[in-house]
This record gives sequence, structure tokens and C-alpha cells, in this order.
Amino acid sequence: MSFRPWLSDDENDAYAWITYAPSALRKEPKEYELHKGITVQHWYPVNVTFPLAEDRGLELTDSIPNTLGLIIVSERLKRFLEANAGAHMEFLPARLLDQKDRLVPEPYFILNLLEVVECVDLEKSQYERSAIIPSFIAWFSLLVVDPARIPPEAKLFRLKEKPNLILIREDLAQVLVNEDYTGMMFLDLEEYGREWGRT
Repeated sequence: MSFRPWLSDDENDAYAWITYAPSALRKEPKEYELHKGITVQHWYPVNVTFPLAEDRGLELTDSIPNTLGLIIVSERLKRFLEANAGAHMEFLPARLLDQKDRLVPEPYFILNLLEVVECVDLEKSQYERSAIIPSFIAWFSLLVVDPARIPPEAKLFRLKEKPNLILIREDLAQVLVNEDYTGMMFLDLEEYGREWGRT
């Protein structure tokens, strides 16, 4: 079974976006833990409110596109993932503030995925390591995974080598597409990272 990166849908100009973190998170020194696949409930602030970008669209989606590397999901998508993803995860309440500074009544949540799998084929992949944390990969120009290192039951997980990148099993991604969940896109692995160039 193949896997696809879970990315923000940047092809629909009608979608609302989040482009910066709220102050409640920016002043929290452990904000980076939201990208590491570890629980954060012990420090996650109350009333975290993300303002929607004024220069983007108005349409609220099931997964709010953002530039923060987070997956921010609707109640509908939360219920779907709880029932079908088979992964360890926590959902952290996140309120949205629309372009007129009004609270969006629908509940949203940060999906903090705790499932982490080490499965990158480092010999076949093309990548640049992080200058800050050399054990992590900063970006891929070609991502190849080793299927033998992925647990057969895995449907949704972070890459240990790049924890802010989430992979979803192809059949689960197809259900999301078929049932018209919006705001995310799932690239074929061979397409992911192409913009960085390949040797």
C-alpha cells in the first residue's frame, strides 16, 4: 500500500488560510513540540485563537490551509479520523477568528499526531538535513520510503526523519477525497518535493 503527504490545498483561492500563530502559542517556549509527535496537553494554552488571513479567501474547510505546518481540522474531520485513522493522536481546541474579528462558531482542533514511523529510504531519497537539528531532514527533493519498515496497520503517521511531514495511506486519503473533505491535498510521493529540484 502506498502513502501520500498530507499538504494544505493551495490551489483554491476561495479557501480561508492561517498564516501566523496566535500570541498564546508564540510566547509558549514549547510550541515546537506541536511538530514532534509528542503529547502537549500538559502545556497547551486555553483559548488558542487563530486569526484568518485577510488577504486570502473566506471559505472554511475541513482542514484549514496554513503556513505553520499544522493540521487544523473541523469537528467533522476529527470524527472521521477518530473512527478510521487507527493512530495515536490528540485533538487540541483551536478557535478561529474571521476577517471581521468575529469568532467562528464551528469548533476546530489542531491534530497533534503522536504516531511516528522511521521509514525513509535515505539511500534512494534526495534531501537536505536541518542545519539546526542535523538528525532531521529540512526538505526533500525526492522522498522514497521503505515499505518494509512501515507497520502493516499504519494509516496515518509522522516521518521520524521529518516529523512535521505527515503521510496518509492512499486508501484512507481516497475516502477523504470521495467524501468531499476539503482544505487538504495528497500528492503522489514521486511528486512531493519536485519544486526543490532533483539530481
